[in-house]
Amino acid sequence: MKSAYLKGCIGFAILLSIMFAIGCATTGPPLFGAKGYHPGLAPAGSSWLMERRDSGSFGSGTYLIRTTSLGEQTWQGRKVYGYDSPEGTGLLDATSTKWVAVVKGTTPLIIYDPPLGWDYPLWVGKSWTQVYNFKFPKQTVTSEARWKVEAFEDVKVPAGRFKAFRVSYSDQWNENISWWSPELGLFVKIKNQRNAKHVAGHGVREAELYSYDFKK
Repeated sequence: MKSAYLKGCIGFAILLSIMFAIGCATTGPPLFGAKGYHPGLAPAGSSWLMERRDSGSFGSGTYLIRTTSLGEQTWQGRKVYGYDSPEGTGLLDATSTKWVAVVKGTTPLIIYDPPLGWDYPLWVGKSWTQVYNFKFPKQTVTSEARWKVEAFEDVKVPAGRFKAFRVSYSDQWNENISWWSPELGLFVKIKNQRNAKHVAGHGVREAELYSYDFKK
């Protein structure tokens, strides 16, 4: 049981690390839904830097993490967008922009079943819950994710000042707040806290958008 629990924590940690690097892996002009914003997807060759700060069980230090869009690809018969970062390559469904998998080369590290992610379009007050599975090569762990769009507000980060949706996330082990800019289609700021149930203990990981270079 502890092994499954630990794998679940690791699975979310890998996803979170790549989220910090990728933002929501969505850039370019946003599309507008009936009640809020919906993202576009980053053209191949686009890149951005996130300044990440770790403390507690995440370790200690400040890092610049670069992510590069690989553009549209096909993975296991599904159209996906690939985003390469030091932690691995994140694959998002090209239609829903939800997380499908994290791979290293051609080897899957984690598969998310069903795909995990935000329920667009967004508007203040919206909330949703999703039960999903971390599928590892030899084991599957189930978790429940909960999101709420709390506000639409100004956020200042090294890359500039942006209007952003503030969205909270929680599961068994983590509490996360993300600021997502519809102007960029990126997370511009994220704060994650491991709670008391986390096997690694309490820790805080924060990241802010440092710079970006979008291709057209």
